[in-house]
Amino acid sequence: MIGNNIKLHPALCFSFDALNTKCYSGSGTTFTEMVSGQTGTATTASGGTLALDSTLGSSHLKFTNTNAADRTAYISFPVNITRNSGGVYVPQGSNATWNWWHYFQDAGNVDHPNYGWETGNGWNGIAGFVFGTGFGTDGPRWGIAGEDYTVYNETGSTTGDYRTNEWQNYCVTFNGNDSSNNVKTYLNGTLVDERNVGSSNKVIPATNTNNLFIGATNNRGGNWNGYMDIVQMYEATLNASEVKELYNSYKGRFGL
Repeated sequence: MIGNNIKLHPALCFSFDALNTKCYSGSGTTFTEMVSGQTGTATTASGGTLALDSTLGSSHLKFTNTNAADRTAYISFPVNITRNSGGVYVPQGSNATWNWWHYFQDAGNVDHPNYGWETGNGWNGIAGFVFGTGFGTDGPRWGIAGEDYTVYNETGSTTGDYRTNEWQNYCVTFNGNDSSNNVKTYLNGTLVDERNVGSSNKVIPATNTNNLFIGATNNRGGNWNGYMDIVQMYEATLNASEVKELYNSYKGRFGL
């Protein structure tokens, strides 16, 4: 297990690290979000499993889902739209950053959501955000503020930017105050995509109190198969040097 120290950024509002003993003891179904101290619960069904696993040579959190149409292994956290009010807090305004590390193992023809918090059904038309991979060869896909985007068409590729069976760090930043290219996607600390979702869009409507899911989403079928250790959210738009620093601070854990 990794020790209890985490590097804090003043805008960090959600921090999940399955190898940090402040987040997870190493057994059981309770996980603690490390900024708010609120607990979430791991749920498995229909043969799905969720546990630390050392198959890759060191311990990581593995999600194994058995039903292509529904979630069978996931973690859920209660959300409150006001800080320190009985739930985890997620970005809600015009500026946000989402950062996570994953090792994707299943490139089948099904949705594979990493994590999300939304009110709608699916990648587009949502109020909130969801990250993961889309159907078949869609590659990395995310929905933010009602916009749906596929970043690459290289799911399962061994030579493209998005790969299965390999640790990767994705970081997505949103600046709603910018009129052009206000969403940037970074892979392993390097900018790989930028586009615009409209300067008037907000990340979260102020009435959304649905649970936040890791390994699934609120209103979407599909499942996540693979490893995911770290999920972080910031109520700020991190710049390129801050994104690179985040990547460098964790890459040794994943052999990069």
